[in-house]
Amino acid sequence: MICSPFHGCKLYPRQDINVNTHTMGSSLPQYLKIKVHQEVLRKRYDEIIVMGSYSRYSTSSIPFQGEKRDKPFNWERPSARPSEDGKILYIECFPGYDHIEHYAEIISSYLRILESPGPNQRTGLTPSSRVSFIPSSCSDTLTALELDTNLLSFPGEGVDTVILGMTWHLSNLTAWPSVQFEGNGPWQWIIRHYPSSNRRVAFLGFRPAFWGCISGEVIHLLSRQFPAIREFIYIGKLGTLTPGIRPNHFLATGSHSLLNNRIISWENCLSTSISQVAQESVIVGKHVTLGSVLHETKEWYASHRRDGMDFDFVDPEIGNMAQAAVRSGRRYGYLHLITDNLGQKYDEDLSNERTESVLKGRKRLYEVIRDVMEFHLTRTDVEGKVVV
Repeated sequence: MICSPFHGCKLYPRQDINVNTHTMGSSLPQYLKIKVHQEVLRKRYDEIIVMGSYSRYSTSSIPFQGEKRDKPFNWERPSARPSEDGKILYIECFPGYDHIEHYAEIISSYLRILESPGPNQRTGLTPSSRVSFIPSSCSDTLTALELDTNLLSFPGEGVDTVILGMTWHLSNLTAWPSVQFEGNGPWQWIIRHYPSSNRRVAFLGFRPAFWGCISGEVIHLLSRQFPAIREFIYIGKLGTLTPGIRPNHFLATGSHSLLNNRIISWENCLSTSISQVAQESVIVGKHVTLGSVLHETKEWYASHRRDGMDFDFVDPEIGNMAQAAVRSGRRYGYLHLITDNLGQKYDEDLSNERTESVLKGRKRLYEVIRDVMEFHLTRTDVEGKVVV
């Protein structure tokens, strides 16, 4: 760690991955390539600093050209801002420790590949050793959510259930795109009332990624602001550690996650609905929360598949959200697409998510998610009471 009065305390990425040590193997360079901001590859800087700052719409910030703008949420990626003298490039992430570290790992790992001898070698770029990051605290994340976004404008009074993540795929419930998401800012929502269950449900989306620990702060803030909320549901994607599970063919759920070497347990609010509607398509397993995909090394994988540590799934958010929900006295559940396999190499992984076979497999899984969620949101018990 290096501290200065200008940049605060800077940390450095681990720089411990390559195609031989990471579970992505030969797909790693392509995964990194599609994530790196174009300004990183434009010239050599004295240093590149990844930091927490939601400054995307300032005149000095440069958006990432590789953003997938064909979806309403989870498309804003960190922006870049050169210093006035052009010697330093700042990469501005929405504040969150995991989010910032992840992008620092992406940039340093890709530059390290480019500076290595071989057909992909490029000279004249910033040395990978000159990439650092300034970590954000939980209070930094909370402050950004309150002051730099419109989350506090969310009309959550009387809402029973909040659904986060890939909400735009729940068209049978939201009627999107015929019905537009509301909200003047990066957070937008559709609120529906279900007469059969007397449940008021909010489908809540965020244009940036609420990567890693950011997700827990979202749950804490919403729970504090809106006491009527009784449950949170997260729809997303994750990786599996179990060999033999083909990506984009199954969904994942569960009620346990390893977070910071501690098991978080909760009652899965979706378990009944899944068993009734989608049992054959959903794998129930144990989850581990890890702040960055780039920390999924072969060594890490082996340590979580031995000596009683046979975890099934991994992603950066599930444990953070579950812990926040449990501490806030709320119910929680997740239903995720299994999009890559760390224990067995398949053609489909995180480096080629827009190929025809991937999209076809995910289309079927989204249909299953829609069925589960419709059953869950409309069901009542034998006395006709809402089940939450």
